[in-house]
Amino acid sequence: MSEPHATFASGRKSPMPRMLPDNELKALSVEAEVNGLTLSDLAVTCAKFGMTPRDLLNELSVAIAESYLERSLDYEFCDGVMNGIINAVVEVGMTDDMPEPAFSLYQAFDLGEWIRSEDPPGTDPSEKYARPVVEDIMRALRG
Repeated sequence: MSEPHATFASGRKSPMPRMLPDNELKALSVEAEVNGLTLSDLAVTCAKFGMTPRDLLNELSVAIAESYLERSLDYEFCDGVMNGIINAVVEVGMTDDMPEPAFSLYQAFDLGEWIRSEDPPGTDPSEKYARPVVEDIMRALRG
């Protein structure tokens, strides 16, 4: 089982109001990274905190992005979480608009998964490709 390398960033003003406590975000992120999450996996948490799956997925995605940008969670873990929630994100999107910013953040983390043929040796694709897009998304959210 993979563990986050640090805690969630909580000292910074979030662009979205938080409904989930840090311990719940951590538990969901670990479960997403290890096993993946579906909408049925989120039902209990949604009911407990009176939120929709869309809101939960967006809140979790923003918390992951903030922690990644503050370097309190590493890219590999964050990418694993985002890969672990994409099925639930798509499930929501099948009956309504795609959850945003969750879907855009998933796509941003996806950019860091591979080295391009034109990259010089030693290139870190997460830093070169994913981080700038995650920063742009979060900057836009903060307004």
